[in-house]
Amino acid sequence: MSAQSSSQRSSSTSKTRERRKSKSRRRCWFGCLWLSSKVSLIRSSSRFSRSPEPDESLTVADRVMGIINEKPLKMTHITRATRLVNEISFTDRKQFVDCGVIHQLLELIGETAISDFSTSSRPEENKRRARRNSSASLSHKGTGYGTGSTRSRWDIERTVEEKLIREEHLTWLLSILNSFMLGCPVLDHLKHKPEELVHMSETAIQLIAESSILSILEYNLRNDSFFDVSEHLEIYQALLETAACMAAAPELVQFLVRPYTPNAKSIAKELIPRFKDNILATQSRWGGTLEETNFRMTEFAAKVSTLSDFVIDAARVYEQTLPPEQRIQTATHRRQSHPGVHSKMQEAKDEETIYKSKMQELQLQTAKFIGDFGKVAVPYAFKKEAKNINPFSPHLRDSNQECFRTKRIAKELASIANALPLNASNSIYVCYDEGRVDIIKVLISGPDDTPYANGLFEFDVFFPTGYPFSPPKCSFLTTGSGNVRFNPNLYNDGKICLSILGTWEGRPEEKWNPYCSLMQVLVSIQGLIFVKDPYFNEPGFERYQGTERGDEYSRKYNLQIEHATLNYAIREQLRKPSEHFKEVIEKHLWLKREKILKQANAWISNMKNDFGDEKMSKRKDVFAFETGFNPATQERVVRNLIDELQAMTSPFAKEEAEEAERVKKEQLELEEKKRKEAEEKADIERETRELEADFQRRRSSAALTGVTVIRTQPMGNFLENFHFNSNFSFSGDYIPPSNNNEPSTSSANI
Repeated sequence: MSAQSSSQRSSSTSKTRERRKSKSRRRCWFGCLWLSSKVSLIRSSSRFSRSPEPDESLTVADRVMGIINEKPLKMTHITRATRLVNEISFTDRKQFVDCGVIHQLLELIGETAISDFSTSSRPEENKRRARRNSSASLSHKGTGYGTGSTRSRWDIERTVEEKLIREEHLTWLLSILNSFMLGCPVLDHLKHKPEELVHMSETAIQLIAESSILSILEYNLRNDSFFDVSEHLEIYQALLETAACMAAAPELVQFLVRPYTPNAKSIAKELIPRFKDNILATQSRWGGTLEETNFRMTEFAAKVSTLSDFVIDAARVYEQTLPPEQRIQTATHRRQSHPGVHSKMQEAKDEETIYKSKMQELQLQTAKFIGDFGKVAVPYAFKKEAKNINPFSPHLRDSNQECFRTKRIAKELASIANALPLNASNSIYVCYDEGRVDIIKVLISGPDDTPYANGLFEFDVFFPTGYPFSPPKCSFLTTGSGNVRFNPNLYNDGKICLSILGTWEGRPEEKWNPYCSLMQVLVSIQGLIFVKDPYFNEPGFERYQGTERGDEYSRKYNLQIEHATLNYAIREQLRKPSEHFKEVIEKHLWLKREKILKQANAWISNMKNDFGDEKMSKRKDVFAFETGFNPATQERVVRNLIDELQAMTSPFAKEEAEEAERVKKEQLELEEKKRKEAEEKADIERETRELEADFQRRRSSAALTGVTVIRTQPMGNFLENFHFNSNFSFSGDYIPPSNNNEPSTSSANI
């Protein structure tokens, strides 16, 4: 029984083993079948995804057409197309025009480009966008007390990614176009002569001139933000190369010189020179900081200089062929012939021009904020944060995050010089430490037509270690030592309530993201906080906007803000100016003193109308934002400000004296130069007269001698000498005879 049971057990075990082997074989077979099917699918999909092998029977134009029509575009295929175009001669490139390749390429460039002309053709969409972005909907947007959902209306990451992809594709397509027009790399083909470009036929010229190339160049070259350009070097280099390729063809230069629309600017005479000057000026100023963190900028600046000079020279040569009246005037200065309707506009323009010319050099300054042992030696709201970060320590200096942070801040400051608003109505001034670019002080002037007009408001800004992934820290300093709150979003302890700073939970698109910049923060403060009706920034008060009650409360609120501006943002700044903005404050208040005087007198008049003696008991509901509110005291303060402004001396006196001295010196030098030139001219004329007189004397003497000799010589010898020796000249000079015959009678005997 035991043997039988053991045999049954062994047989069952063997059957189980066989069953398992069979199942494993089936599983292995199905697995191999599944794997083989997957491999075949992958191969087939990769075979279909890859571009077909080039057919030898296809022409170069057909191959390039197939590559540019691929969806999506691939860099390796674009590189191959560029090489194919480069390898053929200019004569053979005519086939690209005949086969429609250039037409299709220009259409794709227009579809891929990101510019304002793509949205201008959709007026209905623009109207809807304008309604969404109206002043009513944006009055509290991002300031901390808006209404509406906090759900995101758009995905910024996806939007930025799509834009980068489109820019990359546009760069690729422009490289093919540049290869067709001249060749790639463009810098190596600028030596080609115009007569060699036989493929640039009238059809090709017309296609390029009527395409979106000019609008793309005009739109992108208007950008004067160094930070934005430094983040998109490839596309800007491709655009400049396209302009250089067009300048190589004389028939296309005119389209670069003349604006393509009445509202456009000349690409060759205005935009490219300004773009070049901005890049080179920024590079020379920030070269040391940028070269340590981004070596590509030096190479890019050199290419910008070479390509821009080529375009500018081509434009100059073209304009030399035109009469002066047909040349493009890039800067015209018209003088008002007589006062009339436009006298006020001309006066405003003159005021604007004077303000810009006097204040431009002060808009971006450097100072020494750091003292001994790396400590902040000036009043600064973020001393503790600045002390905890030592950018010169080996640990931070060698870290990638600190290098990225420093590079980002340097690029933003380099770009801010051309982007900061500078107007008589509203301006922004920045002062940063000469050794640490993460410590910044800002001065913002209040916009006109607001209760903050002509005031100067100071801020401290600090970039934390997480920048740009975390927002900069900002603090408001003009608070009258904590006695005044200028706005519901500006607290008297210095806090700023703004969604971009992360101090309020706004919608995601209103919050800070790595693509934001310091410039956006400053403009947001100026545009969203220093507004015409700050009363409605208070939480819950927006429901009164547009009502009679709300307008009345807003007017009384503005009256108090105007007094605070006159007292703390003007008078205190004049009496105790910030050390680093002292020159800015004095010159700003001097240039705006007439308007400030009118503003102060208008405030006194409005205050008397609202808070007269007989009305004081009825006006207890005033919104007093200063401690110890007293209309009489406020009026006395404003009148003191008027007296101080009238007694103010010009901060430009020294500069005006130096300028007058320089002009006088130049005038004396010019007069001395003219005197020397007159003396030299008189000497030359005197020498010329003496030489002419001496020449006449010699000529008269020679003529007299010749006539005397002729009269004493025998006729036979004279005729013989005249006919055969030709020794007589009708010019009056006597040529001695060649023979040795002497005259029979001398002139002395006669």
